[in-house]
Amino acid sequence: MNLRSNMKVLEIGCGNGELWTQNMDKIPENIEFVLSDNSAGMMRSVEKKLGISHKFKQFECFDCNNIPYGDKEFDVVIANHVMFYVKNREQALTEIKRLLKKDGMFYCTTYGQNHMKEIELMAKEFDDRIALSEIKLYDIFGLEHGKQELSSYFDEVNTLLYEDYLLVDDVKALMDY
Repeated sequence: MNLRSNMKVLEIGCGNGELWTQNMDKIPENIEFVLSDNSAGMMRSVEKKLGISHKFKQFECFDCNNIPYGDKEFDVVIANHVMFYVKNREQALTEIKRLLKKDGMFYCTTYGQNHMKEIELMAKEFDDRIALSEIKLYDIFGLEHGKQELSSYFDEVNTLLYEDYLLVDDVKALMDY
């Protein structure tokens, strides 16, 4: 994310704050963060984990369908693996668009259909009744169709792929999983 000093950033559905603990060294000075989630317990946990610091001062519990901030108040809004959990995405995306300044950015991450595919296929070879998840989150809001949905709200939508892999060389670890 192209974060710069003097920005105001909102993360909806911040969960345990792992995005920030893993990237603390990449955060410029003088950014105002609002971290939010709809779970009060999660918000207590992330506030304890990150602590109130010069970077993180606001931890709030609210539903992203009704965000208690004014129009064009944020430079950046982030939804990191969140949109597939939102029950009314139309309302949430309308809210996000309302919050963004004229040149604001919405960063949204999601899974694609190939997420965990190799492990699921391997598990099904062992026992075809095994499913890693009853709900395929990428079918709700995923890489393959997310851009089309976002294009209804934002003038420009770009897809950036994060290429990575997981090498599992311990059979017991895979079986335990």
